[in-house]
Amino acid sequence: MDSIDETLVIVAAIIRRGDEILLVEQQGPNDPVSSWALPGGRVEPGELLIDALAREVREETGLVVATIGQLAYLVQAESDHRTLVLMFEVKDWSGEIRVNDPDGYILQACFVAQSDAIALLEKLPLRHMHEPLVAYLRGETKPGAVWLYRRQTDDSDVLIARLNSER
Repeated sequence: MDSIDETLVIVAAIIRRGDEILLVEQQGPNDPVSSWALPGGRVEPGELLIDALAREVREETGLVVATIGQLAYLVQAESDHRTLVLMFEVKDWSGEIRVNDPDGYILQACFVAQSDAIALLEKLPLRHMHEPLVAYLRGETKPGAVWLYRRQTDDSDVLIARLNSER
């Protein structure tokens, strides 16, 4: 990404099994340690959001998305480039967990009790990655909330606005 005019669009899925949430353990080539996140990733040029979500879930977990539900929330993060993150609830899915990540960043995928998932997700490195997700999973925001962040020169995120998030 070379300029603010380019937008990185990310989709991710909240997949539930009873009181558990599906997480993936990931570690990129420049990451000193692994972290836990929800399955998801970059929307490729020409790809619809729902197709990208289904592809990312299949690659990272082996599960097949049957029905995508509501938009949980949207994040816009501005720095030297623009990032849009769209988080969706997945209503129906099938299959067995089997990681087949072509990038090799996903170490494992598993269902985790929601309270444990929240504790793991709070450790995501950037505020715009963990704050909306944890608030949503705790029921502190309504579906469809919009979170707007601006990256500071010290690489910290500042929350500029949170819209449609009062319960």
